Amino acid sequence: MTKATDRDIAKAEALPRYSAPTEQSLRLITRPELLAMVPYTPQHILRLEKRGLFPRRVQVGPNRVAWLLSEVEEWLAVRVLDRDMSS
Repeated sequence: MTKATDRDIAKAEALPRYSAPTEQSLRLITRPELLAMVPYTPQHILRLEKRGLFPRRVQVGPNRVAWLLSEVEEWLAVRVLDRDMSS
């Protein structure tokens, strides 16, 4: 077994830490839940997704999609921050 050098230790510390996803970060929301949070039509949400301006949906089954709640909440938080920064 070789001894770890200072350089090896520094490289290991520079790597991003893996943290197991929390139950909250992986919670999926359905289209009705999404539409209750975001006042856009389903068509407009799809257009934003395609342009990379909205969190992408997750295909959970052949005829079922959902969105990660954490991503939608982050998207909303950015809009509130933008509003607050521009006032």
